[in-house]
Amino acid sequence: MKVLRCGDVMPGCNAVITGKDSDEVLEKAEIHARKEHNTMLFPPSVVSQIERAIKDGEDAARAR
Repeated sequence: MKVLRCGDVMPGCNAVITGKDSDEVLEKAEIHARKEHNTMLFPPSVVSQIERAIKDGEDAARAR
């Protein structure tokens, strides 16, 4: 399982996005960003930042 804590990319957001792999988490993050942060497009630099913030489920629990 992979985990993204949105606040690691967008300070102040408490959303936690999970998925079976990084691709699923990234897809869910795009949906979340459109809905909650009014973001329509991710420039490559933001995609890279999100990809770096995605952790294995166990690693994310330890990072808290």
